[in-house]
Amino acid sequence: MLSFIVFSMLLNSMSVIILQLSQNQGYSYTGLGLLEFFKDIPIALVSVFLVDFIKKRSYFSSLCISLIVCAICSFSVPFLSEFWFLKVWFILIGISFSIGKICVFTIIKNISDTEKEFSKTMSRTEAAFMLGVFIVNIEFALILNSDYKDYWKFGFWLVGIISTWTAFWFYKNDQKEESYTKKAEHTEKIDFRVLYNYRSGLFFLLVSLIVFTEQIFNSWLPTFYKHTLKADSFFALQSSAFLALFCFLGRLLASKAVVKFAPMRIFFVCLISAIVLISSAFLIGQYSDVKVKILMFVFPLVGIFTAPLYPMLNSKFLSKFSERRVGKMVSFIILFTSLGGSIGSMSIAYIFQKNLGNYYLLFATIPLILILIFSIFFSIKEKITHYIK
Repeated sequence: MLSFIVFSMLLNSMSVIILQLSQNQGYSYTGLGLLEFFKDIPIALVSVFLVDFIKKRSYFSSLCISLIVCAICSFSVPFLSEFWFLKVWFILIGISFSIGKICVFTIIKNISDTEKEFSKTMSRTEAAFMLGVFIVNIEFALILNSDYKDYWKFGFWLVGIISTWTAFWFYKNDQKEESYTKKAEHTEKIDFRVLYNYRSGLFFLLVSLIVFTEQIFNSWLPTFYKHTLKADSFFALQSSAFLALFCFLGRLLASKAVVKFAPMRIFFVCLISAIVLISSAFLIGQYSDVKVKILMFVFPLVGIFTAPLYPMLNSKFLSKFSERRVGKMVSFIILFTSLGGSIGSMSIAYIFQKNLGNYYLLFATIPLILILIFSIFFSIKEKITHYIK
């Protein structure tokens, strides 16, 4: 959970960087949108090939390496302001996150005996990811609202300190966990046949659309508040921070609810509620004179319902695989979610570039409606498969 907080603080600093650099006329929205490409596409390209590297080293030591890279990136960013460095910076963070996510998901699979236990632990860990988003937005909002706003990049040092401490903890405990994280005796060939399976294909499409939607909010919500709703930087970052806080609560509540209810039932309730709320927010934003104040309260409610979608669907899919295959499946998940995140961010960048920010919320409902349609097919396929067995 602590390592996920580190990754989320760095990955979701994208919203802060876009907000700050968009005020500089030397950067276009489409150019800033390409930063997402440098974060996500390298993840997509290398994630599938990292699994065997991780198995050779053990999950804890691999996680330790990824956190050390994150710490180095965090401490160095205030001293290197060139745009090319940000591209390299996001590439390194993206690859580190790939390693970390494969390790964390596989560790969770190792300690979970049932699907519900797996869903519960997944939701709590993903909740920690949203807590990191909340912390990074509040931290930078306070810095940008202070007399030291010109030194905002030093805010990344907090991430560096947390990352260093977590890596040190993993290094100390790696030997204790040796029996639990066995090293692979041989490498396996990458099996791409899973991509041709109808059920798996639907799942990868769904997680791509979910991350597509999350990226619309996580990276561009502050920009929407500042440039479309004319809010100041502090208010804009607060909006993103409180969205993350309610996402954290949503995933925490989902981890409790999954004990009593089926994961897919929770998934559908949250999905339909999110569509209704975002559609309502769009109408409020179009026709209300107090839209900024109202949207400040509506968006956190949206987070409660959108946040559980990703862990619920992941746990439902991954619970069907053995520990040996989970790492491979996670690498494919990272591949498709990276593509979804990049496409989502670049699409929104184009919308802002064309001065269509008023339709930001309307655009956000499109992937959610597609998720609803395809998830119905996914559930039908799941029931048919279970019936045949």
